[in-house]
Amino acid sequence: MKLNLKNKFIEFIDKTKNFEIEDLLSSRWFILVLGIFLILKTILFYADTVFFSDKIWLWTVRQTIFFIIIILSPLLLLRSAKSRFIVGQLINLVVSLVLFADELYFEYASNIISVMQAGNIQYKDEIIAAIPSLLKLRQILYFIDFPIMIMLFIRGTISVKKRKNFEFKPVIIVLIGIIILCSHYKFVPESMELVTGYIYNKNKSVRFGTIYGYHAVDILNAITNSKTVDYPEYEGAIKAYNELKEYQNEKNPEKPEYKDIAKGMNCISVQLESIQNFVINATINGKEITPNLNKFFAENIQISNMHASSYTTTADSEHSVINSMYPLENGEAFSKYYSNTYDDIFKRFKTVNYTNIYAHGNYAYFWNRGNVFSKYQVDKKFFLEDFEDTSELIRTYLSDELLYKQVIDGLDVNNGNFFLDIVAASSHKPFELSGIINKEEKVNIDVGKYKDTQLGYYLEACNYADYAFGIFLDKLKEKGLYDNTVLIVFGDHYGMTMYDENLIEFLGEDKSNYNDAKMQWEFTNVACGMRVPGIQNMKIEEPVSKIDIKPTLLSVLGIEDKISIGKNIFDGKPYVVINNGKIITKDYLYDGSNWFYLKDGKQVDLNTIDEVTKKNLEDYQSWAIKELGISNSIVVENLLKDKIE
Repeated sequence: MKLNLKNKFIEFIDKTKNFEIEDLLSSRWFILVLGIFLILKTILFYADTVFFSDKIWLWTVRQTIFFIIIILSPLLLLRSAKSRFIVGQLINLVVSLVLFADELYFEYASNIISVMQAGNIQYKDEIIAAIPSLLKLRQILYFIDFPIMIMLFIRGTISVKKRKNFEFKPVIIVLIGIIILCSHYKFVPESMELVTGYIYNKNKSVRFGTIYGYHAVDILNAITNSKTVDYPEYEGAIKAYNELKEYQNEKNPEKPEYKDIAKGMNCISVQLESIQNFVINATINGKEITPNLNKFFAENIQISNMHASSYTTTADSEHSVINSMYPLENGEAFSKYYSNTYDDIFKRFKTVNYTNIYAHGNYAYFWNRGNVFSKYQVDKKFFLEDFEDTSELIRTYLSDELLYKQVIDGLDVNNGNFFLDIVAASSHKPFELSGIINKEEKVNIDVGKYKDTQLGYYLEACNYADYAFGIFLDKLKEKGLYDNTVLIVFGDHYGMTMYDENLIEFLGEDKSNYNDAKMQWEFTNVACGMRVPGIQNMKIEEPVSKIDIKPTLLSVLGIEDKISIGKNIFDGKPYVVINNGKIITKDYLYDGSNWFYLKDGKQVDLNTIDEVTKKNLEDYQSWAIKELGISNSIVVENLLKDKIE
């Protein structure tokens, strides 16, 4: 027996002496090498998109390895070495492209792309324009093996033998091993359960279910058209909604001194593209970045803790404001559920005979707005094709200056009260202002060392948006509308991506030890201020979100509001929730699994804090999930159809 083993060992050594690359590529060892490459590429993706933490590193790597084994195991059944090599490289290419696309989209939206967004391909120009700012040199590592392999083939250095001896014995052993692992450890089912368990939080589903588990569940849901709603029927949803309203009113009772304070006045909502709150009152090289917004907020009502309701698009922000509902996937409310019935803000204004006007400086087809706003009770709609002067364009967006001027000039002040919903877009990613005429006269800050960086372009775009907003205010005053109008202005969503090194430096954080909880708070914190004639120099610091704008406007204007998930900003609220399950309070942030102090970023130990605070935080978690469940059910199942007049 010992002699036999010795002979086999000597035979193995003799074979390896003449082992060449062709032998490796033509053998089933090629699958192992390919698996190692895919594991390394996946770790590259995880590491750069901050999905890892010390507590989940080993878990995620283990799950990733197992998914890659499942993906590559069918190659064992291919008898031809050439077929095995070609199919293996195709798998390698597909996985590399998916990881690369996931990373780019994460850089663009701090989120993971869903197959459900394939229907949004008509918005490719917006995304393509931003790609150059998202590319990094290290991303070449996703594809570095392909040109090397092609070069070696062209030079004749390596080749793949057409056929190797095919033996079922090792294949059967490997497949049996995989089946045993599947049944014993339940790696794949466990990952799928974790993805589903963090359905509201993609970051968590990718961390704990792996990027492969996330995509598998996402594709399955798309194929089966799965609707994961908590309340499939109106009665159940409205019962939960009434319970939510009771809780909200119990925590923050109505403040009657602000109700009806502006009854009978006009109303204007201005949505500013990508304007985050950190630019407000900030300076660079001795100049204010947003002097007009700073002055407007200081003289009226500054809402310093306003948060976007999602990590996604302008369209999602509009959906939140108009309907006081949470967004779904990226733009789905506008692209997939645009024909739904809501208790929308236009409908409420129509009950008191306001003229409803909507204006946006892009084409009507963009984000399906033509169809969306034809379903609302909007009397006048202005899209790019409707404006006479389009001499100043930033890609396909009308400049904010021309948008404001033409819309305000077109208002008929003698035609009764109006509600104007205007959406500006000049400060859109990638933040270049090449279409602006006499740009040097309209952008008056020097970004210094940030020149030609994403942060530099962003600050200049914010400065231009502020310049145009100043013109907007002047036009209102010229028209005699400023003193008789409730005006709210707010950023739609993030501008700068999280963890940008220049941004961290600009915010005064220590790059080596920054406060991650505060950074996540900063990401959704958008600029917001409001003018209500009769209220001056007021600052609201409690956390609020976009879904709170509709009930706030209707309350101060004395208009009945029937169905709003949000709450009046003047009444206050203890927390806000993002549609990915994150929760923000005045002092804490919940990231989907743990609470953190905003002050220093340290994790909250629920066992050591006082019982009242612990109970409140636990309540916020349960009510936040309930909010999302009610809103998603209403949107996905169109539960308000035939229920709201």
